[in-house]
Amino acid sequence: MKRKKFLYWFSIVLGIFLIFSSGGNSSRADAASRADAASRADVASRADVASDAVDSAISAGLAEIAQKGPKIDAWDATCLVFGDRITDSQAQYAYESILKNNDFLSGGSQGLNGISDVSAVNGLVAIGKDPTNVNGKNLVANIVKDANNPASDYSIVNDLEALSTGSYGQASETARTSLTKKLIGMQDQKTGLWNGFDKVDYTARAILALSMNTNQPGVADALNTAVKAVINHFYQKNGGFADSSNTMYGAENAYNDVTMTNALASAGVNVYAPLKDKTDYIAPVQRVLDQHLVSAGNHAMLIQQATLALEQARFTRNGGKGSIFAFNQTDAAKYNVTVSHDAPATPVTPPTVTNNNVTVVNNPASSSSASSSSAATSTSSSSSVPISTPTVSGKPVKKASHRSIVYALTTVKLYRSSNFTKSNLTKTYKKRARINRPMFLVISQQTNKQGHAIYRVKDMNSGKTGYTLSGSKYFAHAYYSAKVTRIKVINPKGINEYGKVNLTSKKRHVKKNASLSVRKVVNYGLYNRMQLTNGRYITANKKLILATKIKKSSQNTRPSTPTATTTGTSTSTPPTNSGSTATTATTGTTTTTNNSPSATPTLPVALTNPVALTNPVALTNPVALTNPVTPSNDAKTITTTISIHADGATIASGSIKVSSGASAFDALQAFAQQQGLALTYKGSGATTYVTGINGYNAGPAGTMTGWLYSVNGTVPGSSMGAYTLKDGDSISMTYNK
Repeated sequence: MKRKKFLYWFSIVLGIFLIFSSGGNSSRADAASRADAASRADVASRADVASDAVDSAISAGLAEIAQKGPKIDAWDATCLVFGDRITDSQAQYAYESILKNNDFLSGGSQGLNGISDVSAVNGLVAIGKDPTNVNGKNLVANIVKDANNPASDYSIVNDLEALSTGSYGQASETARTSLTKKLIGMQDQKTGLWNGFDKVDYTARAILALSMNTNQPGVADALNTAVKAVINHFYQKNGGFADSSNTMYGAENAYNDVTMTNALASAGVNVYAPLKDKTDYIAPVQRVLDQHLVSAGNHAMLIQQATLALEQARFTRNGGKGSIFAFNQTDAAKYNVTVSHDAPATPVTPPTVTNNNVTVVNNPASSSSASSSSAATSTSSSSSVPISTPTVSGKPVKKASHRSIVYALTTVKLYRSSNFTKSNLTKTYKKRARINRPMFLVISQQTNKQGHAIYRVKDMNSGKTGYTLSGSKYFAHAYYSAKVTRIKVINPKGINEYGKVNLTSKKRHVKKNASLSVRKVVNYGLYNRMQLTNGRYITANKKLILATKIKKSSQNTRPSTPTATTTGTSTSTPPTNSGSTATTATTGTTTTTNNSPSATPTLPVALTNPVALTNPVALTNPVALTNPVTPSNDAKTITTTISIHADGATIASGSIKVSSGASAFDALQAFAQQQGLALTYKGSGATTYVTGINGYNAGPAGTMTGWLYSVNGTVPGSSMGAYTLKDGDSISMTYNK
């Protein structure tokens, strides 16, 4: 009996012990779980903070670079292009610097390890110049010559990077293939690194070059191996990179941190997060930020390279694939050169490697195959002489840049990707009064998977980038470009008059409600200015001023439907959301359509009839135009893409739906209305002749100056007004000086 009682009480005590023990373990597990969650949240928080800090650091770096003025060089220009900050004068400074400092272009011989060449090619392509024809010299051919007999291991890396910025012909592609094979062969099979006098720097440069050639055999495996090796051998707790095996070049230094951060981001690594799943490790981007490398007083080259590394990191984090130096992979270039990489002949599986929370994904289409493409040749309406342009390849960039500054007319939403879902929504901008409207730089335009016409934009205030719905319902150009003759100051704090077009040398302050007479609107990159009748300059920003008088030939109003024309005698213009009234005026023989002012001269209008350039024929009977903008819901529609080029730049590019049977000119009119381009032309039908767009005007009859058009790379033998489009046709227009 006593034994039974003992067992009874023993079982009760044991049960209670187990309950408490279990509860304690559960409590500890719960605490551990909370700690782990807090740790992950802390890492995520640090990554989010880095995202905002990166934007600020890039802005600081660009500001430092811009202060160099005439001393801006090739790398400076590349930084400014990817930061959306370059002006025409800065591009010209960079071009002059390249001509002066590149050994080959200045009449010298191959520079040290090809460094001069890789900087020159990057800079040239960034500002819209053709490296195969620089004042009659072929820099690419010179690089190919060196690539066939590399001066050093570093020369292999630099030559490969330079040739991988675009497709420059068969010799270049052959050299790329050879250099890629050599570089992979130089990778240490035991460590996965590249052995130079500075392993960190050389390995980083190798990763960057290979990231531009992921379609080449063996590149995917080499990159996967290299990324793992870097994390295991070089990555430090503070987020930097150092080589403990090297007594001379083993210590961490800022240049190596920047170069490796750039390289890993190019390879698809998320450098905003720690590369090891440990709470005491810091992200590479955070390390770059902590060193304040873009601050004034640092070496100019360090500021350049740090800015480029941060721009690359942001590009990758926002969904970009590959290196920003492979210029077909990014639309963040003001000049948006048509430099195309051909798709690989056979599908290539993107390299993927997962290291804790690091995933590397490389886009196989990010570099060209051994084949090359040639630019389609357009002929002038008055001459058959081929037109020389800075186009490197005939294949257009898929996502061309619209490059203008707009402000929001109503509530708009910003998404982190082109997939417009609630989880991707990053910010909602409420409808604001005119003077408080948020402004955005339009980087590119496209159609997303949901079928919406969208913009990729950058918030001009915060620097945030993202995607939003496009169209005149949501946005209008933020700067006047029409022939405004009088304005009223609407900014509560007033505006200033300046002695110079860059708004320096202040002359006087003008209060709100003051009325000023305008001589002309002056283009100043993305930010137009107005020159007053007293010779001084003011801003053309619609948030600060209101146009109260505009010349009728350039009115910024648009009728609800296109105006029927016989010989192009009517003038129609679109709404500006600026308070101006709709006006229709007779202008004689030229039809002008101003579709809301654009911040930059937006171009090409199509060279319509090669014959009509010298002798346009006026029709006596009206010919009603097809309405390409709002086709009937019952009518069959087709889609065409249009790209417009002038001065080596892509001014506007996108797609437009028009009614079946529409002409190429109908599509151009619809596109001009959609994009806000001021289109002028003469005649109709077979005699239609485009005379200009936003100031790019055709010269007198018999001259070479005018607009050229081609369809699917071929120049039709008829006017744009007589060419009937098919679904999927691609129209390209180029202005010939």
